[in-house]
Amino acid sequence: MDRRVISWCLSLSLVFLFAGCSGKKIASSSGDPSSQSGQTKSEAIKPDVIATVPVERSFDRPSGSATTPSGNVPADLSSSAQPGSLAGKALGDIFFDFDRFQIRNDAMPVLDANARWFRAGTNKTALIEGHCDERGTLAYNLVLGEKRARAAKKYLQDLGVPASQLQIMSYGETRPFCKQQNEDCYQQNRRAHFVTK
Repeated sequence: MDRRVISWCLSLSLVFLFAGCSGKKIASSSGDPSSQSGQTKSEAIKPDVIATVPVERSFDRPSGSATTPSGNVPADLSSSAQPGSLAGKALGDIFFDFDRFQIRNDAMPVLDANARWFRAGTNKTALIEGHCDERGTLAYNLVLGEKRARAAKKYLQDLGVPASQLQIMSYGETRPFCKQQNEDCYQQNRRAHFVTK
């Protein structure tokens, strides 16, 4: 009889063991009853990512250098970078380093000449358009273009140009001057363009 009781107890314990495992539910702290063996399901919420701008070798050259890595001066830059010269335009454009909005040393003479034009008695207004090359996201480049336009406006205001004569607009990468995918072209697209009204 002892053997019967022992086998009966073992059978019952096996039944309870298997019945208990299949009917057991583990709930996670998030209230998800479908998770099993202590692992919880979690939904990963990923924020919108602003793509990082790729590293560029132009940082190796001096920050005030107007030449591109190939040693060439961009066409627009070579004609407008001469102090006091606006190359047949009312106002000269300035150019920026990759992923930067600080006024470069070669842009200062151009802005000085632009300020003299404003102070010479013209009551015209100008729109300063901020532009970028195609690298980076559309949103990032719109913000960077605005920062470039604001930097140019502030520089002119510091030279005595009334804020009422200056407006800013960012086009980011949407209105490229040059459409090739090389550094010379990218340099021409990183600019603050002046449009007189």
